[in-house]
Amino acid sequence: MNAYRSPTRLNRKSPDLQPGLAGVVISTLLLFLLAGQVTADVPTYEVQIVADFSTSTNLRGYSESGWVVGDQAIAGQSRPFVASLEDGLRLLPLPTGFDSGAALDVNSSGIIVGTVSDAGFAFDRGQPAFWTPDGAGGWTVDIPAQFESLPSPLGELAVTGGQIVAINEIGVMVGWSRLQGFQGGPATLFSATEAPLNLGEIGFAGTIRAINNNNVIAGGQILLDLDTGEITEFGVPAPIGTVGFTNAIAFAINDSDEAIVAANLASVVTENWLTYIFSAEQGYTRLNPDQLPSRFVGFYDNNNLGDVSASGGLLFRNEAVLVTDANTLLEPEFSNWQVALGFIANDRRIYSTAFDNATGSSAIVRLNPIDDMLFQSSFE
Repeated sequence: MNAYRSPTRLNRKSPDLQPGLAGVVISTLLLFLLAGQVTADVPTYEVQIVADFSTSTNLRGYSESGWVVGDQAIAGQSRPFVASLEDGLRLLPLPTGFDSGAALDVNSSGIIVGTVSDAGFAFDRGQPAFWTPDGAGGWTVDIPAQFESLPSPLGELAVTGGQIVAINEIGVMVGWSRLQGFQGGPATLFSATEAPLNLGEIGFAGTIRAINNNNVIAGGQILLDLDTGEITEFGVPAPIGTVGFTNAIAFAINDSDEAIVAANLASVVTENWLTYIFSAEQGYTRLNPDQLPSRFVGFYDNNNLGDVSASGGLLFRNEAVLVTDANTLLEPEFSNWQVALGFIANDRRIYSTAFDNATGSSAIVRLNPIDDMLFQSSFE
């Protein structure tokens, strides 16, 4: 059994929030639901192409320095990639003998984390993996040390792989280990140089989805501060009328420890997901009171300004505006583009995929805010 030790905090980043924003109660804000127009206070965007694509392409993560990562379908296999404005899209290397993989997150130093497989089906049979810049414009791939076996309700089981799902700017890598015969297993702290740590042993009984720069991890209905060992179990939102929730999943967390959560409404047998914001200070707040329940889990992200990009809308926290159609944010000359929800960076740039109705082509894009006074004052 590994004894828990706290990761070294090299530089615990201070949140980029303006004074007082962390304590804003969302429910007291005046939220304008905009279906076909935006106000002068909300940034509008230009479309900048990062890379064109013509095969199934999934964005899984991004960095504040402008890298985006994910996976593409190539010759019937999932292949990990990294893309940037400077270099376009490049497939990442696989270990010798491996045939598939996926890149799931990246930090501003260019360290990429994810999974690789030597038997296809990277998400079901993969090994945890990380890619490190080689200093010559490429990346090298490594598989970190793993457990040989772990205890389970069925007794000691072999560990057959897993995934590294998230990395922060400090370089802390988290994910999960796969128990033999299952498609999941305990939350795990991975390392490039040391043995892994079983985070289930210190109370994280959930599937990790994200980590912030405070070393707080989020997943399921749990937050865990790796530096202090403090657990926050936040349960589910209050019922809507007489209908309650069966479970909730935290998918993103910013440096104010504010999580974006998908909550499953127990209205019918099929799943019905709604988007909520959770913080320890304010509890649960619904992102969009008019959001209709969805059968499928959607997209979720937030930045250090408190902005949210998630199923249900784009919330611009400072302006107290919720936009329900991201396409209405585009400058008129980019009206031919149809954009999907995307990762919203601290400088309010948005990384996403988009379809060009004029040419019939698809691309990974960066949406750049135009004349955004908050962006200008905070980041230039």
